[in-house]
Amino acid sequence: MDSRDVALQSVMPTVMVPRYSELEELDTVGDRILMAANGVWLEVCRAWLYARVLVAKPSIIPVPYGQVNEVMRFGFGKLPRAMVAQFIEQARARCPNECAAWVVWNQRTNEWRLMMLEETSVGPGHVNVNLPTLEEDEHMVMDLHSHGLTDAFFSRTDNKDDRGATKIAGVIGNLDKPEATASFRLCANGVFVPLPFDNPQG
Repeated sequence: MDSRDVALQSVMPTVMVPRYSELEELDTVGDRILMAANGVWLEVCRAWLYARVLVAKPSIIPVPYGQVNEVMRFGFGKLPRAMVAQFIEQARARCPNECAAWVVWNQRTNEWRLMMLEETSVGPGHVNVNLPTLEEDEHMVMDLHSHGLTDAFFSRTDNKDDRGATKIAGVIGNLDKPEATASFRLCANGVFVPLPFDNPQG
């Protein structure tokens, strides 16, 4: 095999799921493709996340593999609703312009912080930002932005920006109303999984 193929496949190896024994979970930071009887799955491991998500339907021919199930497990416990509430306050103050922030988790201290991102260009329909550098043991878990007066939804620009990233993305909208709207999803290397998230100000 060409050395370039070896290098590429070492970054994201493909594993045949055993039929008669347990699959050993990925326990180091990285991604794997799982070939299973019930489809093709993406397996993701981060300091803050372990997930398996379906990316392709099962083969129409019999395959000698076992099955796996969907998993989404967070290393920090519950999602930080208080950080989202803080972001909503900041977004209301900037409305009708958009704004953006990161919610950062410190793996060593188990503490959270909200980082409002420095804007290079902003208006009611867009926000461009400089991305900060994190400290050691810090992880960007949530990538938040607001939609000012409009509904919370993921645009084509959002889909393009989120492809290839591993994070929780959130959009907050209708900030002129008593109860803002929100939409959240897990982004895992191009796979988007909707996440329920109650409005922390509701």
